[in-house]
Amino acid sequence: MAEVPLSAEERDGLVAELALGVLDGEERAAALRALMADPAFTPGLIEDWQRRLAPLYDEYTLVAPADTLWAGIAARIDDADAPREGALRQLRIWRAGAMIAGVAAASLALVLLFRPVPSSAPLPEPAAPVAIAQMTGAADGPVVLARFDPASGRLSLRASAVKPGALAPELWVIPPDGKPRSLGLIAANTDSQLPVEARLRAFMTEGATLAVTMEPVDGAPHAAPSSAPVASGKISLI
Repeated sequence: MAEVPLSAEERDGLVAELALGVLDGEERAAALRALMADPAFTPGLIEDWQRRLAPLYDEYTLVAPADTLWAGIAARIDDADAPREGALRQLRIWRAGAMIAGVAAASLALVLLFRPVPSSAPLPEPAAPVAIAQMTGAADGPVVLARFDPASGRLSLRASAVKPGALAPELWVIPPDGKPRSLGLIAANTDSQLPVEARLRAFMTEGATLAVTMEPVDGAPHAAPSSAPVASGKISLI
């Protein structure tokens, strides 16, 4: 099923949350997946939000609490004997309830753990992580976003700011051994998909590098790059 494009408000909200760093774990992974699939998203949107938010750090100063604050709190606690007794009684009731709830939860967990799983309902296999990368170079150079789906073995790519000419962009994966392997020529300044050969899919791992060089069309995919990368970035699994 094709993913529904994000609205302008949804896109702006996700970009702002990523710029603020308030997302982590599965929420951050879901936001990255949604933005990578959105044709209107570019990495510059996050940078724009970071520039907008930067002045806020200069707008506040740290203020330490007064030295008398804790003494005042302690005095109020000492003067509230009757309410404190009531609060302690409530606390004991709450603790008892929590213990009962904990025993019930543990009992339910044991039932679920040891209950036989029906053979007609096998547990689903966990989805393989998706590999993503953002390749950049010079400030005015190409930007290439990549998303590799191990289930289909295809790379979804979005390239921009690739300068037209006699050479074409060629994508390389560079695993920890440092040897570049060509994934083939990619389309310039548009969205495209690239099938990854089965022998190369094992290199699409966390920490490996994706890089783009400009190469002659003839003879592609090439055995080795003939020039320095114009854009590169590390692979992350989500």
